[in-house]
Amino acid sequence: MMPLGAAALPRFLAHSAAGAAAGCAAVHGLALLAVPHAPMALLSAACLLCAVHLWRRPGRAAWVAHVVLTTAMLLAHPPVAGGHVHSAATGLAAWAAPVAGLLAVVALLLAAVRGLGVVGSHLCRI
Repeated sequence: MMPLGAAALPRFLAHSAAGAAAGCAAVHGLALLAVPHAPMALLSAACLLCAVHLWRRPGRAAWVAHVVLTTAMLLAHPPVAGGHVHSAATGLAAWAAPVAGLLAVVALLLAAVRGLGVVGSHLCRI
């Protein structure tokens, strides 16, 4: 088995966080089908933009924006069933908030690993 190189793990973390952000965008997009409103459309677009930045140019600004957006999303969507703070939802909207919240938790954990240098300080220069 060949070593992946020093850039492989940070790239993997960025691509994984981008995947979580894209998942959040998809969940918000699906929720728009059930309950269309402008703030959710904006969140979906912001998540998608964040995913693109993390995938293509995962620098400090992309990671900071990712953490800020994800934290704000977690405040709006606690990752527990019935924890949605907007209204009592049913059907598609009922599962969208917990799924988006769980994706946000995963995304923040990836950012923490990247930012705190858990994988090694020489690999985690942002």
